Amino acid sequence: MIKVEVDIGAIENVKKFCRTYPQALTNALYDGVLEIALEIQRTAVTKLKEHGAIDLGQLWNSIHIHRISPTEVIVGTNVEYAAAVEFGTKGHWLTIDKIPGFRGWLRRHGIDLDAKLKYFYVHPKPKPYMEPAYQEGVRIAPNEIKKSIEAVIMQARF
Repeated sequence: MIKVEVDIGAIENVKKFCRTYPQALTNALYDGVLEIALEIQRTAVTKLKEHGAIDLGQLWNSIHIHRISPTEVIVGTNVEYAAAVEFGTKGHWLTIDKIPGFRGWLRRHGIDLDAKLKYFYVHPKPKPYMEPAYQEGVRIAPNEIKKSIEAVIMQARF
């Protein structure tokens, strides 16, 4: 035989709290989701910097958090080469002067110092930054949500 004890009073208090403070719970949930999103953003930027993926910082500066609803956010970027950094690409030729800042990048790296090249062959290898950041978000999510919800419940007076 299994003995189960149920604290009916505690359940009733939680039900009362949910009816009385629905916006407080929604706000607490959003606070937890936002903390997770901020950690994803921080981790993605850290990974990019570790990879040395982007010299000018355009990609890591473009990683933003967008609120979709009271309980949903998107962490991402609109930089056109973001996927190429994350997943790599097949080798291809670049027209140097069509890419802003690329000639300066070549010069800083000691390539084509007399600016004679018109094209440059690249074969970028994958440098994952969003997937590891997402996995970090998944890892911390349960604790962050729990912390946010517990904080608002502890502030409530029954």
